[in-house]
Amino acid sequence: MRMRIHETVLLLGLAVAGCAPDLREDYPFDGQATTGQLVEVTAQEDGSRVAIIDATNKSATVFFDIDEGREMKVDEAFDTNGWDLSFQRYVITMNGGGGNPTGEVQVAVLEGESWDALTTAPTQGYQQDASEPVFSGVEGGWYAYDIVQHKLVTRDGLLYVVRSSRGQFFKLQMLSYYDSAGTPARLSFRYQQLQRPTIATTTNGIPTMTD
Repeated sequence: MRMRIHETVLLLGLAVAGCAPDLREDYPFDGQATTGQLVEVTAQEDGSRVAIIDATNKSATVFFDIDEGREMKVDEAFDTNGWDLSFQRYVITMNGGGGNPTGEVQVAVLEGESWDALTTAPTQGYQQDASEPVFSGVEGGWYAYDIVQHKLVTRDGLLYVVRSSRGQFFKLQMLSYYDSAGTPARLSFRYQQLQRPTIATTTNGIPTMTD
């Protein structure tokens, strides 16, 4: 089922479709050194939030704390180990597994699930990054490459459930790789907290959901 997206998100998507630059021209460009605010989070009327991540600098990584909805600077991210997701251009890694073996973040990938119908986190299916990040390799990854237009296009049929570093659960849907002006590596996604699953067990010290 195609998920209904908030009006502001629809306007973002329509603007992106018409003016996103050719990815072949974007790839060699390292981007200017980014300073200041790299994460912008806007509350939506339905209780969700839309985040825009400025990952335009190819040599930098942006760390995101989904519990507090904010950027974590590099020093804080490593000192506290409280970050949940990191962004480097189109590569998204989690604080767990290959992204960071000491992290406890886990992600479940749901295909064909309705955004509105998902109110409670699933009990199983959670993974950590391995040799390839979950966001890149599971169910084809969060984006497809349009070989005709040479652009990244989000897979609307995928929802992600993030078990955060604080043990909270959030549904997450990727929206675009481009901002409303067509700038690449300005990733946007929406997310919203879910009710906790009813049962949780522990395997090798890592929380694993079971039914």
